[in-house]
Amino acid sequence: MNSGGDAALGRPAWTGTLRSYAVRIMPSMVPKYEPLARLLQARHPLAVTMTFAELDALVGGLPPSARSEPSWWGNTTNVSRTQAKAWMGADYRAENVKLGVAVTFVQSSEIRGRRRVSGRHAQVVLDGVDQLTTLLLRAGYPSVLAAVAEHAVFLHPDTVAQTGGSALFPIVRDMFRRGQFGTARDGRPVFLDDNTSPTHAFVWSAGRTKGRDVQFNHVWNDAGNRDAYTALWNLCATPAFLAKTTDGSNHPDVIAALRYRAYRLYGVTPAGAPIPIEPEGFQLLRWAPHPEPLASLEAVLRTRLRANMRSRTARACRELGWLFSGWQPDASI
Repeated sequence: MNSGGDAALGRPAWTGTLRSYAVRIMPSMVPKYEPLARLLQARHPLAVTMTFAELDALVGGLPPSARSEPSWWGNTTNVSRTQAKAWMGADYRAENVKLGVAVTFVQSSEIRGRRRVSGRHAQVVLDGVDQLTTLLLRAGYPSVLAAVAEHAVFLHPDTVAQTGGSALFPIVRDMFRRGQFGTARDGRPVFLDDNTSPTHAFVWSAGRTKGRDVQFNHVWNDAGNRDAYTALWNLCATPAFLAKTTDGSNHPDVIAALRYRAYRLYGVTPAGAPIPIEPEGFQLLRWAPHPEPLASLEAVLRTRLRANMRSRTARACRELGWLFSGWQPDASI
């Protein structure tokens, strides 16, 4: 990998650390939020708490999304997130965000120091988030989110539309009781499984095989929700090395973008979930292409189930039913 950059490909020269990269691009890319960067650099406290009123006055008004979307405050290197480049370029991270009220900016070095002194064994071996960000920036991606989008595969909307927004199988996750029957939160019977059944749902509906080092991810992660766990509108595939970004709180911008992408494609969300709002910079993202649509999802799934009659997925269909049997036990599987 060329550590000096590649001007012909439009890639920035790499200076060795994420901080130096952010500081170098900050003056030309964050004019609106440059006053915040200058304030943090000038005062350079370990932490500074600012009210939203103070921030409004400083930067000439925050956008509405800053008051309603936690992901707006994500500590991300997304090229469109000029606000994050302001505080990260000054070597700070946004923490303790109280939407519409206040936010605290904490020195990145102070956060690292907390890890070192919080206990005898507190010093980390590696920070995976920082390492992944560094690696992807050096590879030429403008952000972690841009890399995820370019490699995140969603099923074709025409295929997913054949499910009518329903899950495929009466299955939820329980790693310790997989292969057993149970009861969903709403009282309906369910079959308990690991990640095998959502993997079957996605791969079979793609009309393809799995491939190496691939992980299938839930866009809305609720492993006990029978209506969502094997729903095609709730699944995407990523290379395994990017899959961790779709889970947890370390990459809120990734989660927000995946949810908006899924909603735009399929028009479905879990019951009670808010309609996703378009994240800033979403239109700049380049997404992986869909697998070809299936003319008859039911026919393909029946063929796959019969070819895998001993699988837990097929057993759930035989004994509890599935979408294309009207949720009645299907002895033909």
